[in-house]
Amino acid sequence: MRSASYVKTAYFIIQALIGVVLVAYIAAYKFEIDEIVSVIAKTEITYFVLAALSYFTLDLILSYRLFYLLQQIGHRIEYHWVLVSHLGGMLIGDVTPGRSGYLLTPVFLKRIAEVRASDAVACIFAPQGLEFLLKVGGALAAIVYLISKVDITYLTSVTLWSAIVPAIILLLLVGGLMLGVAWLDERYTERLFGRIPLIGRFIEHFLSFKDSSIRIRKNIKMIVVLYMAGWVVSGLQWYLIGEAMNLPITYLEFFLLHPLITMLMFVPITPAGLGIMESGTAIALSLLGITPTAGFTFALLVRANMVLTDALGITAFVYPSKKT
Repeated sequence: MRSASYVKTAYFIIQALIGVVLVAYIAAYKFEIDEIVSVIAKTEITYFVLAALSYFTLDLILSYRLFYLLQQIGHRIEYHWVLVSHLGGMLIGDVTPGRSGYLLTPVFLKRIAEVRASDAVACIFAPQGLEFLLKVGGALAAIVYLISKVDITYLTSVTLWSAIVPAIILLLLVGGLMLGVAWLDERYTERLFGRIPLIGRFIEHFLSFKDSSIRIRKNIKMIVVLYMAGWVVSGLQWYLIGEAMNLPITYLEFFLLHPLITMLMFVPITPAGLGIMESGTAIALSLLGITPTAGFTFALLVRANMVLTDALGITAFVYPSKKT
């Protein structure tokens, strides 16, 4: 067990180093460091703070979705327990490949609110799969918009698509698989997973997860509405950071680009797509007339805005257990 833990730690460190090296390489060899520092220094702090408030509004929406779904399957818990647990998951997601650390949110919920892990996973797993598919839809809308704004020959030549296309395929496959596992009838998934020795040992927990997942399936409209509300405030966060940098990009453009670019955060190579998202942002914004340096700096500020806000998730590690 200890050796497995060492392997996981080493794997995480390697991925983190890849992300840091990638960012450092791009910043040092593709752009002028002095220019990046100068752009950051000129950022209007008021807009940056307002952007953080917008991002925190997203946290409120996503945590409410989790709170609402938990209530739908019979849990009577306090909203602030869910909010604290959600923030803890978001903080871990900021430093894990593919933002997978958010799936540890049930650990906080179990300790803080005594929510059964299988119920918490059910209320996160299927909505996340649906969110992946909706994000792909938003990304395709952004591509259509870019095609209408940019010369098609230039658009097909940029290296952005070498990252975007695999990300689209990945999210489609993962999102579809997650929805299938969570929402297909029990007799199909039990027949499939019950024959796998390793998973078969946990079939009781899996069936408990399935039961909770199917019970929240009827709330798909609410899940979609809350996702769209989150997309609106996410676009606002980006717009406010753009205003802080005085970028000539409209809210609609940021709104459309958000799902396209944030898909790169789910590429499981570096922590939360570190380096991959920044380079993709620089290329995408260059299609709208923004200099690569400004685009790269914008991505750095977006990430900093997210991490600083998600730092509130530290409270999840020290929040008292419900038992006490």
